[in-house]
Amino acid sequence: MPGVYAIGDVNGGPQFTHISYDDFRIIRANLIEGGDATTKDRLVPYTVFIDPQLGRVGLTETEARKRGLSIRVAKLPMSHVARAIEMSETRGFIKAVVESATNQILGCAVLGVEGGELMAMLEIAIMGRLPYTVLKDGIFAHPTMAESLNNLFMAMDS
Repeated sequence: MPGVYAIGDVNGGPQFTHISYDDFRIIRANLIEGGDATTKDRLVPYTVFIDPQLGRVGLTETEARKRGLSIRVAKLPMSHVARAIEMSETRGFIKAVVESATNQILGCAVLGVEGGELMAMLEIAIMGRLPYTVLKDGIFAHPTMAESLNNLFMAMDS
């Protein structure tokens, strides 16, 4: 109904606290600031706090293929992540879906130590429409989980 807004669990969308905050941002922008904010195409990140963590955002490989997108997939086992090795936490993997034509990251899944934090870094790249090459060639402190992004995207290019 025009002029009727709902936020949080009652709106029928993803039931995450951070999505409720974004619902509020949209309502504030539209009702108070006279904006035209929408939920269309918003990213819905989530982290499942299992052991190890699972962080996810954006399109999965299956979703991208169903949309007919030409994609490349980068995958790196946590056993190849220096910081994970140092922490003796080598279970899991990092996976990213990249659009072939633009080199833009469409989505990712990180199952591993601090998977939600690493997912958030990839989400920022998606939000900024950065090509994966920026992360592949970036300089990240050693030893950090962030530097695994170099290896993730180098593996895709090899």
